[in-house]
Parts: sequence; C-alpha cells; structure tokens
Amino acid sequence: MPVIPDTYTTLSAMITPALFMTANGSLIISTSNRMSRVVDRIRQLNLEADELCRGASGLDFLDDRLEHVTVQLNRMMTRSDLIRLALTLLYLAMAMYVGTSLTMALDALVGGYLIAVPTSLAIIGVSLMLAACVQLTREARVALRNNRLEILFYQKLRNQRGCPPASEKQTPGG
Repeated sequence: MPVIPDTYTTLSAMITPALFMTANGSLIISTSNRMSRVVDRIRQLNLEADELCRGASGLDFLDDRLEHVTVQLNRMMTRSDLIRLALTLLYLAMAMYVGTSLTMALDALVGGYLIAVPTSLAIIGVSLMLAACVQLTREARVALRNNRLEILFYQKLRNQRGCPPASEKQTPGG
C-alpha cells in the first residue's frame, strides 16, 4: 500500500509533542533529584535533633540548635510539598503530551474531526509545565532563604562564643 503525503504530515505532527516530552522529562529528572536532596537533608536533621534531645552530640547551645533544627525541618517540609506538587504537575503534563500525540493519530484516522482535542491537550500540557516551573521557583526561593538562615545561625553561635568576625582575623603572611 503506497504511503500518501498526509500520512507523513500526521507522523511529523505526532513527533512534535516529543520535544515537549523531552523538556518535561528533563524537568522531572532534575526535580526528582531535588526531592532526593530534600529527603536526605530531612533525615540528617532528624538525626541531629535526636542527638540533641538525648544529649549525645557534645555540642554547645543545645536549645538554640534544637530550635534551629526545628525551623529547618519546617522549611524542608515546605520544600518537599512544593516539589511534590511540581512533580505531580510535570507527570500530568507528560500525560497530556502523550495524549496529544495519540489523539493526533486518532484524528488522522477519523478524518480530521478531533483536531480540537490534541490542540487542547497540548495547551493543557504546556500550562501544567508552566505551573510546575512556578512551583519549582518557589521551592528554590525557600531553599535559598534556608541557606541564608543557616549562615546567620552559625554566625550567631560564633558571636555567642565571643569569636571575632572573620573579617577581623589575621590572614597568614598579612
């Protein structure tokens, strides 16, 4: 059976969502890696809190440290929630792109009566991807605020110990 040109057009159109799938897949991988880092940090903070509560750490300023760990854990839960939402949106977007490709093939089979379906699925997929990116931006901002709080906390501890600020310390040979 000879291949007619419309078949090539349909196949070409079905490949177009693959570009979105590739970009979406990359976001899913990087977001999953972010989630893994958050899970690892939560585990580390829980161990630290446990050691502080049992007095097994040998560290000073236990109350300050325990309060800091509690704040950090709360921020990690926020990050985890944002990443979970972003991953859900990304997986839904992937489903929309697969649906776009599939309904393009079905539309070609039924003679062009379903053209609104693949177009709608593609629009929904892109919208979901956009929403996921917004959530990932929010999560990144929480992570950066977390870093700042961590720095400020350890500066506070050094001040409580009476350590001179780093800018006042002599450098070797200076």
